[in-house]
Amino acid sequence: MDISAINSGLSAGGLLKGSGPANNSFDSATTAAEAASFESVLKDLQRKARTNANHVVNEAAKSQQDKELKEACKGFEAMFLNMMYKEMRATVPEDSLFGESNAQKIFRDMHDEKLMENVADGGGVGLADLLYRQLSPQVNGRIDKGL
Repeated sequence: MDISAINSGLSAGGLLKGSGPANNSFDSATTAAEAASFESVLKDLQRKARTNANHVVNEAAKSQQDKELKEACKGFEAMFLNMMYKEMRATVPEDSLFGESNAQKIFRDMHDEKLMENVADGGGVGLADLLYRQLSPQVNGRIDKGL
């Protein structure tokens, strides 16, 4: 038995769509219901897409603000350690035999500054971590409010 014989038998029995006058109204009602269902699903997906897009933007803003806050905290710790290191150096007496030139003082200050930046980047004394934990809820709260 081939496919055309099966189709003709189904159409004679009214089992195929559009094969009889009673099915036309049923088919049109089914099509209208499917179209309405599709439109509601489409609107729901578009709404979710807009919500997710806003969420992704907020997450990106949070991560950018988060990165800037971490850098600021590390910079503050480096500055604090540099000032502390300078004060510690001030307690050491100068070399009275040869003295120090301005170039040596400038080089030593630049060296100490870079050294303290590296210490802060490597974890420092924990001041940057404390500042970050203290300030991050405030920064993230401003982003959530849209400020």
